[in-house]
Amino acid sequence: MRLLPFIYIFIFGVVLTVALQFLEQPFWLIYIVIIVVYVVLLVLPPIYTVYKSNDLKKIERFLEKNKRKPIFTYALAVKTGNREEIISAIQLILSKYKQPYMQQVYKTILALFENNITRVEQLSTQISKEPLHTYYIAYAEALKGNFEDAHSLKGKLATDWMPYALDAIIAKEKGDLSAFRIAAEESINLARGVQKFNLVYSFEWMEKEMEN
Repeated sequence: MRLLPFIYIFIFGVVLTVALQFLEQPFWLIYIVIIVVYVVLLVLPPIYTVYKSNDLKKIERFLEKNKRKPIFTYALAVKTGNREEIISAIQLILSKYKQPYMQQVYKTILALFENNITRVEQLSTQISKEPLHTYYIAYAEALKGNFEDAHSLKGKLATDWMPYALDAIIAKEKGDLSAFRIAAEESINLARGVQKFNLVYSFEWMEKEMEN
């Protein structure tokens, strides 16, 4: 991570502190203002990039700077489309994050990349939180060819990009490239941050698989 922006922010904080002291502001006010400034300048930008940014280049730069974190390593692996790299990144996540929900979700994702549909079906039911619980159950139904069952679960997916992502998966399993492209584009348009990055490149290699 680059040090220069932090130096600038620190200098700005010092200057602001001196200015507020010169204006004879109370210590508690100076303290609150400095904390707010540091939060806005240091904490909010990366949070915005991870969850809200629409700029893929900016998101990728952030991922590269933070690729020592397994979840971001996974996102970069998805871009490569290399199944072995993706599986390795997921295994790294599973080894580092022991929280039950993380284990449930990433074991399910691992089963997807291992093409183990039976295990995807089994693990998806164990995911403890919505909307991923329903999303991966529907995903498993689509992979089994139970398209009506998968489609019937769309109404339970409250996250905007998920219904269209599910439509794309169903279209892929049906071999309908045109429908896949339309649904994938809608899903990508509605997603933000690292999720958008993952979808862009996931759909990219899915489309290549359909064309081959």
